[in-house]
Amino acid sequence: MKQLKSFQPFWPETVIFWGAGATASLGIKTTEQLARVIFRLAGINGKRQVQQRVKDEFPQADKRVRAELAALLVLLGEDGDRDEAMRTLRFSKKRVSELKRLYNWTVTREVMRRCPGVHNGHFSLQDCYNLIDLHIKSGQGFAVNGRFIQPEELIVARRTLNMLIGIVHALDYRAMLRHRRNEICQYFQFAYILGQLMQQEGKERARHNVPLTERQFYLFSYAVISMNWDPLLLWFLFNAHRELNHSYSAVPIDRFGNRLKLFHDLAHFMAVRRIDGKKPAPWFPFNETVVQRLNDPEYNPGRRVRVGKFYFPHGCYGFRECPNCGKLTVYLGDEWSVYSETLFPPMLLPSLSYGRPRSEEEMAAHREGIFDAIQCVHCGQMTESHHTAMIMQTQLKEQHPPFLEEIQRDMKVAIENAKHIILLGYSLPEDDFLYRTILSARKKDGTVKCSIVNFQRGLPDKWLDCGQWKTYKFDHSLNSLCERVSNIFGEENVRLYGAGVPAVFLRHGRASVEKVKQLLEWK
Repeated sequence: MKQLKSFQPFWPETVIFWGAGATASLGIKTTEQLARVIFRLAGINGKRQVQQRVKDEFPQADKRVRAELAALLVLLGEDGDRDEAMRTLRFSKKRVSELKRLYNWTVTREVMRRCPGVHNGHFSLQDCYNLIDLHIKSGQGFAVNGRFIQPEELIVARRTLNMLIGIVHALDYRAMLRHRRNEICQYFQFAYILGQLMQQEGKERARHNVPLTERQFYLFSYAVISMNWDPLLLWFLFNAHRELNHSYSAVPIDRFGNRLKLFHDLAHFMAVRRIDGKKPAPWFPFNETVVQRLNDPEYNPGRRVRVGKFYFPHGCYGFRECPNCGKLTVYLGDEWSVYSETLFPPMLLPSLSYGRPRSEEEMAAHREGIFDAIQCVHCGQMTESHHTAMIMQTQLKEQHPPFLEEIQRDMKVAIENAKHIILLGYSLPEDDFLYRTILSARKKDGTVKCSIVNFQRGLPDKWLDCGQWKTYKFDHSLNSLCERVSNIFGEENVRLYGAGVPAVFLRHGRASVEKVKQLLEWK
């Protein structure tokens, strides 16, 4: 009997946690900012009309969009002229009846009043979701101001919060396209450099005769865990890879002269609604099965490929779970451009429904006022905003769709095998028990490095080790983050970059290869 050899599957050495702080400079609101906006929209401690509240929160938005959002809130429970609101939104009585069954702003506001600290202006989205989920799980309602809220009404309130959060971020995205094009370009440059590095990495591994069908060749040395619901980083990477794949920088990699192309493995066999298609047909991202077939050295498929792991453990605005077949459709818009106006999925508001209908069924839905309609690419059933698959901030374990469970399981193994963890704008909240547990477990398996990228005014544009950062005065949140991470990994294995994102990868206003390497390759 031959002596057995150890089997240690290759996993990416570097795992990047991409948090809300990473996109704050693009104008995408963080969780705390979202909470403030929704609290002020609710008008709990004020007497301003809903139109004025909407105008105050979104001064840069088009007047038409503001009018539609105010009208939607009127139809869902705010005081106001409901007939005028219907005309503003072009909704029929049937459509209004459907929406009132799905959403209820009145109940949502009443639930918010019950949250701790809300009457002093301290509103936490997590407190609100915890309150809702606790009572949904127990099957018991509660009373607010003499009105008893039924458990089934809490489900509607939760759905209403989800819907409003999506609209707020969609408005942020509109403002980003209009006012932050230079910043968008910087993020795209970052994604492009990552792609170039993965091309070079593949060429180097092939030069060392690593078989093209082995994970050590075809998996990127980094993986991304997006803690955000927006698809921005994935979209920048998609566009960067597409440009690199179509350029002559895609290097020949084998005896046939095949060029090396870059793609993503999204940890689930999901279908993306074809971006440049004329009908709602699917395009399936690569997975390891496809990669091994394409990289088989006995055949000449016309290209060789590498893939990067990209995880959405909390779901994404573009994730639609079909109410019929239960499968996942991913929506990423109608055009290949980092400035795509259609990247966010269509919302309830007509002015935020930029994606064009691609079938008779979608066109019919639009005519009926269902402006957020997208067909499932698997079975053709219509999906709407409330079918968006996302996990919200709550301390109670929710029932997740199977595809999110699958993503989380694959992600867990990636973290356990990482040698370098980067917290890029992610603050590792103390109540995020899942990730604290996983990261703590990593400490037991040997030395793991951790890089913290956060922002505090006055910190220098350079990496600081523990001895260096202790000479600076931190605000409470950053100090708490550094302490938590140091306790997990050990002070000697932690470094801090305090000038934030995108400064961590910029030099003289442009993304720098040297700075991206410094971010990834801390030894």
